[in-house]
Amino acid sequence: MRSTPSISRRRFVSLAAAASCGVLAGCAGSDSEQTETTGTTTGTPGPEETADSTRTTTADGSSALLGAIEREAVPFELTDDSENLDAVAETLAETPIVGIGENSHGVREFKAIPGQLVRRLVGDHGYRLLAIEGTLGDFASVNAYVTRGEGDLETAMSSLQFYFWQSDRIEQLFEWLRGFNEGRSESDKVVVRGYDAQHFDRNAAAIRSYLERVDPDYLGTIDDALKPLTKPLYQGSHGDLLTDARASLVEDLRKRLQARKRAYVEQTSESEWQLVERHVETLETGLQFQAALADQNYLRGKEVRDEMMAENVAWLRDWTGSERAVVMGNSNHTMRGYSNPDQQGARMGQYLTERFGDDYYSLGMLFGTGSFTAPKNHDRTKFGTYELGGPVEGTLAATLADASSPRLFLDVASARERSAIASWLDGTSKIQFSVPRAAQKGAVPLPAAPGTVYDGVVFVREVSPASFALAE
Repeated sequence: MRSTPSISRRRFVSLAAAASCGVLAGCAGSDSEQTETTGTTTGTPGPEETADSTRTTTADGSSALLGAIEREAVPFELTDDSENLDAVAETLAETPIVGIGENSHGVREFKAIPGQLVRRLVGDHGYRLLAIEGTLGDFASVNAYVTRGEGDLETAMSSLQFYFWQSDRIEQLFEWLRGFNEGRSESDKVVVRGYDAQHFDRNAAAIRSYLERVDPDYLGTIDDALKPLTKPLYQGSHGDLLTDARASLVEDLRKRLQARKRAYVEQTSESEWQLVERHVETLETGLQFQAALADQNYLRGKEVRDEMMAENVAWLRDWTGSERAVVMGNSNHTMRGYSNPDQQGARMGQYLTERFGDDYYSLGMLFGTGSFTAPKNHDRTKFGTYELGGPVEGTLAATLADASSPRLFLDVASARERSAIASWLDGTSKIQFSVPRAAQKGAVPLPAAPGTVYDGVVFVREVSPASFALAE
């Protein structure tokens, strides 16, 4: 079981980040520098003697670090009966909200690991909300299958807007959840929902479908403005995304929902009314996000999107009554921190940490080398396999690749109690990712201090490409 640190993770993040800045700015001497000034009493060493001393110190330091990692890490097998994965899930379950972030969308193991962990968190530890990176409403058909057995899972998954969830391992997870829910009361079922705000069309479609049932006359008065928003951005020009007319539409929808709440709830339910109200908020955010991208204000776009992601995760917990939740997505959303050193472009994980403190655990899935799958065309219906190369020098993966286990878990708070690991974490300032739009580059570094953005990591030394047959 993970030991309890003397200060909270949220407080530790700010302290560690400040310390890391000092190390990275050259405010602290290295072990080799100390060796050169104190390692001899017989005068100034010659160049060859100094080089040998430095190499010995470096080798000794690396050996000590790997030894500490070996003692602290939890190796695991990717099997249903893996006792060590049971132990990993037990550590994660000390926190009610667990973010699981993948550093590559195209890795098979990064679909299998969450599947194994979610099974354990649901079955053994009472987690009842699986929130996945995807527009609010995008997983409605998947949820209908998982909770009620409605429809066909393959059809539901093929309609998802993000191809990277259309994999066989994620399909197996959903089938397992369906079996788990069978025969359970509604309050004890696991629900699957999207939390993203990137695309506005799914939200507009959900609003329109609701009004068709409860207030068709009102829909007739606004449909000329609402219906065009049900088309994906790539299916036609939407002109200026944030016009006065659209701002007026959103505000009118808010007022109508409030004014007619009692009548709407009588025709549907309180829960459905709350959901459509949330769709209105997310619709507005989707328009703001896409408008920022159109203006090439990418930092603003990330701020708008990730803040709403966090708000939707919080809202989903309240709406579903599920205190214990798993949040799956790209690590660049689930981990803490910011997009630049000026603390701009906060990630979803940062917002969740600020809101929930130690109740949020950021788990990153790291790769060493191997290959991954990425789209070959703009429509993301054809895929290719690309080499990752790597591991990128100066990342955690570059060190973890030398560990004896090909797959391992490391809890940051517990590992920091070993000084060698603490120094290693504080001195590492980048994390390797793969980027679908630059797949030919393989593994690329992202400036971020892993010891502050993650609470734990799982590492796979050599990964394999995921299959997205449902997207093809």
